[in-house]
Amino acid sequence: MLVRASAAVILIFFAIDFASSQQQDVPRVWTKSGRIRGHYLISAQGKKYAAFEGIPYAMPPIGPRRFEPPVPVKPWANELSANHTRDVCLQHRRDKNKWGAYLQGSEDCLYLDVYVPPPNNSKKNASMPVIFYIHGGAFQYGATTQMGAKYLADYGVILVTIKYRLGVLGFLSTEDDVLPGNMGLKDQSMALQWIHANIASFGGDPKKITLAGLSAGGASVHYHYLSPMSRGLFHAGMSFSGTAFDCWTQTENSREKAFRVADLVNCPNHEPQEMMRCMKSLRAESLVGVEPNFMPWQLNPFTPFGPVAERNSKRPFIDRSPVEIINSGDVQDVPWITGVVSEEGLYPVAEFVNKPAVLRELDQQWLSIAPHFLDYYFTIPNHMHSAVARVVRENYFGNKTIGNATLPQLIRMAGDRFFNVDAQRAAKAQAAANKSPVWFFHYSYRANTSMSDRTTNSTKNYGGQFAFANERHRCAICPLLSGRICAMIVLWFLVLLSSCSSIAREDDPRVVRTSLGGIKGSYKESYKGKKYVAFEGVPYALPPVGHRRFRVTIFFYFLSPKKCSHHYTCS
Repeated sequence: MLVRASAAVILIFFAIDFASSQQQDVPRVWTKSGRIRGHYLISAQGKKYAAFEGIPYAMPPIGPRRFEPPVPVKPWANELSANHTRDVCLQHRRDKNKWGAYLQGSEDCLYLDVYVPPPNNSKKNASMPVIFYIHGGAFQYGATTQMGAKYLADYGVILVTIKYRLGVLGFLSTEDDVLPGNMGLKDQSMALQWIHANIASFGGDPKKITLAGLSAGGASVHYHYLSPMSRGLFHAGMSFSGTAFDCWTQTENSREKAFRVADLVNCPNHEPQEMMRCMKSLRAESLVGVEPNFMPWQLNPFTPFGPVAERNSKRPFIDRSPVEIINSGDVQDVPWITGVVSEEGLYPVAEFVNKPAVLRELDQQWLSIAPHFLDYYFTIPNHMHSAVARVVRENYFGNKTIGNATLPQLIRMAGDRFFNVDAQRAAKAQAAANKSPVWFFHYSYRANTSMSDRTTNSTKNYGGQFAFANERHRCAICPLLSGRICAMIVLWFLVLLSSCSSIAREDDPRVVRTSLGGIKGSYKESYKGKKYVAFEGVPYALPPVGHRRFRVTIFFYFLSPKKCSHHYTCS
């Protein structure tokens, strides 16, 4: 009873402060770290919502704190002005031809942003569900924008976005307790701890925090299921095009790479402690600048520095490989949805499909390039590299030349290697280990204008998830898609999973209750004879026919359970 009363008091104070702040045209909240002043933005439907941008969740990871686990931020005495986002974490810019020559961001980057819809007057004392979004970018680059917030604000969902250390600064490891690694994942976990402790001050429900992420962000979400550091801090998760099983999310030969980094920046490379002292004294730009040396062909492998198993660390984020952890059953048992899109291989293939010389090089030097491009250089013995390359080429291309005519095969090969196969393995393994539901989706929506038309002979499309997560990435990867359409498509998934805790526990497990209405699926049987429920052909918008042709997408609502037991094909 005391807990309920306390929660009610917090919500009352939040509502009072929100209302009074509206009169002053500035929102304010009180958190355990101190008072915060934000500002207002306008949602997609023209509603005013509160934005608190640039909130520190940890001490700046600079100087002696470089390469160290994050340290909780100290409470501030004065009111914190949170009216703009902070710099991205130091990284290479990917929108330049000479990628390795351009850096952006700051080493002081451990900040988060909170976007809050106004309280719903019809639901007094009701706290809001929370989406905790982790950006993608192969653990080497990336950031979040306000893109998703303006849509979620119209549906009573709080959005939290975070920044975390990347590349060398976030994932360098000597595979011992001197530099165990995973600083970037530990940053995410500390941000999650801060949100769990303070989100009630913003009107959010700490018991309804859903993790969401794309690519490396999706893999990060999955990693939090496997880490004791994040246990109990979230109630559901969504991994779009990325899991902890994906080959590129598990770094090999980390110690060897760390010593090579030291050599490249003229630091001692034989003893970890001396190496650390030297590298902590350097400019951060010097360290980040060496990353292209570990990406020998067209910036591949695209994740030279990423998560590692901290087998020799006193306080690890994970102490075993993801497969070992899940097989042991030591995984957080809460709902999880993961999936892929139909043309996953467009990353990284889309980066060089319009470069005939690059495709010609890939074709003619396949045996030497394949171990780097397909990221198996460190995972199998050197004497087997060429044999594996031949088998892969025969399987996907036969006797054909790698070029424009075989782009669909190239995209399929990359998609299978980096996303498709391991995503299915991860979903099956987690479903076997957990009692909570696990969903796997395959996303194949194709807009009227599609990047696929320009790059392949396929009519399938890639980009909806990517566009929603980051407007900057949408412009770079999928310029022909409407950002508004992409955002609305993926928003359906976000609204559905943000209310995971309300999924009906009915006698008929085929029926689920979402914020949009009821959905009834159908039973199917796996290849091992296990029964599972499939929800196929779920409408996410009203049919774009008649007067709705060429109009903005409109959400589809249904009151009674909608039967979704078969596929629909758009013509």
